[in-house]
Amino acid sequence: MRASAGVDAAPHRVVVYVHAATGPDAEARLEAERQRWGYASMSDISVMGDAPTMATALRRWVDAGADTAVVQPTPDDPDPEGFMRFVGRDLHPLMSRSRS
Repeated sequence: MRASAGVDAAPHRVVVYVHAATGPDAEARLEAERQRWGYASMSDISVMGDAPTMATALRRWVDAGADTAVVQPTPDDPDPEGFMRFVGRDLHPLMSRSRS
């Protein structure tokens, strides 16, 4: 389809950015993010919960062809460093295994 449109048909990387939140107030922070951006819903553009729950949700984008899924914390995350530790230590290993 890309070639028929006159666009380079060479393979390319697909990266998706997904709003993400963890912890007891994750739902409220994602709701604030929805309002901030004016989205009708966060259901197709966000993930929340623990690492297994988020990995399962992120597989949707990977299965659809994304090479990279970037989890973007909310700007009001109470512990940005903790979020990054969670992503690196808990979430990333689950996503790496899902590609095998």
